[in-house]
Amino acid sequence: MTNKQFLTKLLETPSVSGYEEVAGQLFLDYLKSAAYKTDIDVLNNSYAFVGNPKAKTTVMVEAHIDEIGFQVLYINDDGYLYIRKNGGIDLCCVPGSKVEILASDGTVVPGVIGKKPIHLIPADDRKKAPDLDKLWVDTGLTPEEVKKHISVGDPVCFAPGVSFLGPHKVSSKGLDDKIGVYIVAEAMRKLGKVKLENVNVCGVASSQEEVGCRGAVVGSANLDPDYSISLDVTFATDVPDCPKQKHGDITLGKGIVITRHLDSHRKFSQLAQMVAKKHKIAHQMSANDSATGGTNASKIQLSNKGVRSLLLSIPNRYMHTTAEVCDMRDVEAGIDLIVAIVENLEKTASKVQDSK
Repeated sequence: MTNKQFLTKLLETPSVSGYEEVAGQLFLDYLKSAAYKTDIDVLNNSYAFVGNPKAKTTVMVEAHIDEIGFQVLYINDDGYLYIRKNGGIDLCCVPGSKVEILASDGTVVPGVIGKKPIHLIPADDRKKAPDLDKLWVDTGLTPEEVKKHISVGDPVCFAPGVSFLGPHKVSSKGLDDKIGVYIVAEAMRKLGKVKLENVNVCGVASSQEEVGCRGAVVGSANLDPDYSISLDVTFATDVPDCPKQKHGDITLGKGIVITRHLDSHRKFSQLAQMVAKKHKIAHQMSANDSATGGTNASKIQLSNKGVRSLLLSIPNRYMHTTAEVCDMRDVEAGIDLIVAIVENLEKTASKVQDSK
């Protein structure tokens, strides 16, 4: 059953890349009763541990908690803010967006992203996405009030707006990848109730994925896991003008996506598929290489002497907009699959240790 209260709070809590502390603490607070230990590192990765801390097998289960956003670059004499990107911003969707500036003095200042009216733009330029330096943030405050509260470098996030569509779907900014963080949190709560003697499991809300998977590099170095499961979103192809022969057949509501490309260890991917079939967990298969190298799994697998990595994906419509859409049936399947995989690794680790 979906915990709508926690999911909504997670989606509404700002976490622009590099500014994940508050959302990370929310993740840890939610897992405090299930975990034997929690921690935060210097890069704002948040860790929660369940299982046996003395086990020889360590499993990392992670999703990035940062969201795309901006930082204040310049404040002009009229109090308008000019911003730079933190992450992969779709400039076609930016003009007219409502935003919040998380000011250094603790003030949250609402604003809108403005642009020149279309009537005043030359005809040849009207069909082009505007450059970011041609847009500005209007807070409605006087220049004196703006400069009193806001400083260069302050993060700017899209304003929250969570809505539940129909019986199964959720729409919001930041589903990439807070829906993955939600899956990690719920799986860890379930695993906290399971007696795990042969594996130590760490759930990680990782930082700065949108600017180069930085948190994953540090997190995997800290944990040195034997196995790692990454949760991230993938492109749903059940929308117009998204050819399946080019991007694969990925549909909302048909289950968690098990990837078969170079970001996922081949045998670990096969294990996930076997476990899903055995437990009748709804799943889809993807070999789409458009995300290869672009997720945390690609960095984690190269950590230390190499890690058996697995990328599980949640179908997502309208990625990197303020109205992304996911299906909670896929989310529940992801939670169930993580728990089942860890329980399988618990049994496997036991057999390996018994044979020694």
